[in-house]
Amino acid sequence: LREIDPNVFFDKTPFAFAFFSTLNSNTSIKAHTGPMNLRLRFHLPLIAPTTNNVHNPPKEKKPYKCGIRCGNQYRQWVPNKAIILDDSYDHEVWNDFEEIPGNDKGNDNRRAVLLFDVWHPDISLFERKNIERMFEYAKHQGWIGKQ
Repeated sequence: LREIDPNVFFDKTPFAFAFFSTLNSNTSIKAHTGPMNLRLRFHLPLIAPTTNNVHNPPKEKKPYKCGIRCGNQYRQWVPNKAIILDDSYDHEVWNDFEEIPGNDKGNDNRRAVLLFDVWHPDISLFERKNIERMFEYAKHQGWIGKQ
C-alpha cells in the first residue's frame, strides 16, 4: 500500500466509505444506485462460494448463483479478485446458494466482501481538491456533519 498514491483515496468527503459486506445464503441486496459518480467502489471478495456457481438455466437473467450486476454487466465473486464499479449505475448483489444443512460451523455459502472508495479517474487532482474544500466549507457552516 505504500506505493499507492494517497490522492487516489476518496476519504475527505461525507460520501467516502470503507466497510465489510456479508451476504448469507438465499439473500440479496436489491437494485440501487450510489449518490454520485465522483468515486469508484472496489469490491474485494474475501469469502465467496465458487463451486457450481452457475444458474442452469439462468434465473431472472442472473447467470451466477452468487454475483453482482452493474448496469447490464454480470460478474461472479472470485475470492481475492477485485471488482471495481461506478456505483452511480444501477446495481444489485445476490447469493442464491442454499444454506448447508447441519453445518454447525456457520454458513459455508456466505459471501464476505471488503468495499472501499477511490476517486473516479476522470476527476482531476485540481477538481478533487476543490470538491474536498467545498465539503470542508459546508461542514464548517454546519450544513453537513455532526452538529
